[in-house]
Amino acid sequence: MSKVVIISSSMRKGNSDILCDEFHRGLIESNNTVNRINLREKNVKFCFGCSMCLERGECSIDDDMKAMLDIVKEADVIAFATPVYFGGISGQLKVFIDRLYPIYTELKAKKAIVIAACYQNSKKRIKESIYSIKNFLRDAGNIKLDKIIYGENTDNIGDISEKQRQYAYSVGKKIK
Repeated sequence: MSKVVIISSSMRKGNSDILCDEFHRGLIESNNTVNRINLREKNVKFCFGCSMCLERGECSIDDDMKAMLDIVKEADVIAFATPVYFGGISGQLKVFIDRLYPIYTELKAKKAIVIAACYQNSKKRIKESIYSIKNFLRDAGNIKLDKIIYGENTDNIGDISEKQRQYAYSVGKKIK
């Protein structure tokens, strides 16, 4: 069984969270260990770019990120969940990724999942929006983007189709 961390970056309980719920349900049914981090409940400040983490081995910023670093570092699978805003990931997720700088070369994960909800009916638009995540995975080394869970055509909260929900569940269920 795998240790999975889900990073949910929506600032409201919306469509990307609905997909996270289904993905999480599949993970649990396959007896995985799951840590879910909802960034809307955390105090995560911007990276200062001071590089103190490289000198001291830890970040100089005193916020909730310190407690999350070990969870992410030890995960076998990392799932990044985001709404798509103006063709990109949420600002909260970008800040979180930036703050992984002290540990990004030490991550155990070999696999990443992206969960993205977009008001447009376009997988192409979602694929384009996750550029920052792909760059992070490339720089982190051996982490492969395994699956993208799409939430398309989601103008209103709850617009996730049954097909999209089932796919999120099945991706979680297949992780061992």
